[in-house]
Amino acid sequence: MVVSAQVRYIDPEWRIRSEIPRIGSKETRRANTAYQTVQIHDDRPRLAAGHLNLDTTGFTLTNHQTQFREFRDEEAVKRTYLLEMCDLIMRLTGATSAYPFGHLVRTETPTDFNDGYARFVHCDYNLKRIEEMSHAVLRAHNIEPIVGEKYAWYNTWQPFDNPAVNNPLAFIDAETLPERDVIDYFYTGRDRDSLVAAPVYNPVHRWCYFPDMTIDEVIITKQMDQRPDRAVYCPHTSFENPLAQEGSPPRRSIETRIVAIF
Repeated sequence: MVVSAQVRYIDPEWRIRSEIPRIGSKETRRANTAYQTVQIHDDRPRLAAGHLNLDTTGFTLTNHQTQFREFRDEEAVKRTYLLEMCDLIMRLTGATSAYPFGHLVRTETPTDFNDGYARFVHCDYNLKRIEEMSHAVLRAHNIEPIVGEKYAWYNTWQPFDNPAVNNPLAFIDAETLPERDVIDYFYTGRDRDSLVAAPVYNPVHRWCYFPDMTIDEVIITKQMDQRPDRAVYCPHTSFENPLAQEGSPPRRSIETRIVAIF
């Protein structure tokens, strides 16, 4: 099954401009991005066939039946759910350890731009900052970095309350993402000025999603990886699902950001 949808990409002119775009509000998103029509593939068949791998495609899906339900309780998420996701990342990747950087809960009633459903194609970080950011996370957990360690950052994405029918998450297969397509931009939401990365449009990008995700399923995406010969980024965005029936419940999801050590 393939769904046709529109997604916003950063304007291709930014590939050749000397400045770096800044996005952190609806206004700056509109000014620096434009819609492209893409074909988004149901990747459950490739998952069943064993063709998805975090080190090649940059994403996968797994079952995770958490007993945790207090997703709107920030401190409870930190105490329990983030640790579950760290354990999940270690099991899936073989990392020697993993530490949480943070999490976001997204619902139909966002408090600001940062909490809303993602509406343009982006990566969450920039490989240029991986050591700086990894060392900061480790030290926040009272762990001193060791020379020779390698770092990879992962996101987990899990619906709660309802299956993810409306505004599901879509992502680019890293095997179809040329390195030259990924450019720098600054995320400026919530008074930050963070160097991150995003792709410009290329028709060779293969878009994928997992339709009708249940609350017992988790998407894992690679967000940056300094190890050689592996997927580095998995750009992603939400999209308006033309197959969603009228009256389908809103999408509510929690995503975590985790650094894994190898």
